[in-house]
Amino acid sequence: MAAKIRVVMKSFMSQTNKISGLLPYTKKVGLPESRALYTVLRSPHIDKKSREQFSMHVKKLFVEQKAEMHELHKKLFWLKRLRVPGAQYEVQISFKTRLDMASLKSLGA
Repeated sequence: MAAKIRVVMKSFMSQTNKISGLLPYTKKVGLPESRALYTVLRSPHIDKKSREQFSMHVKKLFVEQKAEMHELHKKLFWLKRLRVPGAQYEVQISFKTRLDMASLKSLGA
C-alpha cells in the first residue's frame, strides 16, 4: 500500500530553488500567485490625490511524493525537521485502501 504525501507551500519569495534539492523524486506543480494591492493616503489631512500603493505577492507551490509504508516514518520525520525560512506549508497524507479495476483484472487474469 502506497501513501501520497502532498505539501502546499506558501511564501512571499520563490521557494523552487530551496525545495528542489531537498525532495528527490517529487512532482512539483506551480499554483497561481495571489496578489493584494493596498492604496494608502500619503497625508491624512490634505492632498487626497496624493496616494501610495503597496502590493503583496504570495507564491504557492504544490509538491507531491509517493512513499511506501516502510519508508513513511523516515519521510514524516524529515517533514517535521524541514525548515524553509519565510515559508508556510501544509502537509496532507492520503492512502489508497481500495483496489481499483486495473489491479482486480490483473489479479483475475
